[in-house]
Amino acid sequence: MAAQDLSPVVGEAPDARMALPTGAAPPLREAPMTRTAGAPAAWRRLASPASLLRLGALAGFFGIWETAARTGLVDPLFAASPTLIVEKFYEMLADGSIWPHVAATAEVAAMGFGLSVAVGVPVGLVMGRVPLVASTVEPFVAALYASPQVAFLPLLIIWLGIGFSSKVALVFLGSFIIVLINTETGVAHVDPRLIETARSFTARERQILAKIVLPSALPFIIAGMRLAIGRALVMVVVAEIYASNKGLGYLIFQAGGMYDTAQVFVGVGILAAAGVTFNAALRALERRLAPWRQDQTA
Repeated sequence: MAAQDLSPVVGEAPDARMALPTGAAPPLREAPMTRTAGAPAAWRRLASPASLLRLGALAGFFGIWETAARTGLVDPLFAASPTLIVEKFYEMLADGSIWPHVAATAEVAAMGFGLSVAVGVPVGLVMGRVPLVASTVEPFVAALYASPQVAFLPLLIIWLGIGFSSKVALVFLGSFIIVLINTETGVAHVDPRLIETARSFTARERQILAKIVLPSALPFIIAGMRLAIGRALVMVVVAEIYASNKGLGYLIFQAGGMYDTAQVFVGVGILAAAGVTFNAALRALERRLAPWRQDQTA
């Protein structure tokens, strides 16, 4: 009976293609996306209050610095004004004298930092996953982290000579330990329930490492890389001061000896800009590879 009672109702269902009654509103159509709605997220972040406040703080800082230099509150012998620094920078760009130093520093920093990531991440993963390895290597890691890596430069020069290899080795020592410690910490913070669930589904250790451990530790790894960039730039400058005849560290040291503070600030500004740029690039990489991290901190 229920089926007989329902059949007329089903049979009398109106056709979906039937014309709308007179006076009925037409169906809503999706509005085309405007340029404002589809604006990139980078432009929206640039127009955020935090970004505007940051730009205002920078403008105020350089404005006060320029005013102090022009009014004589700051002796140009000790700190050149921002306009003199910019003029010196364009002068070095025009004659091409800055490029060999930038290339030398970039080559050493890239090689040393790349090796530190290539070695530090796998070793940190193994230490985080194998307690026996962690207990064996931990004393050496703690000793290397506590010791000033700059003190190894004379030994590196004796072992590897004055040249590219000793500078890369010093940069590697300075940044490798930071990447390793952050990677091990990231592995230690992986939720053990996820690992036990994967094992209950007969997942192999390689699958657990690739699907659970590495994605969970990724924010820690990128944080270690961000810290290691600053340490790598410091180490390359120290190496170029003592064991090089070119590079931004050598340029800064020579300019300081001649009391050319404008050239000193040119070298320092290039290094600072490189650090800020790579730090922003790693933040963007983290947002790309670990979007859930942004949702947790929002």
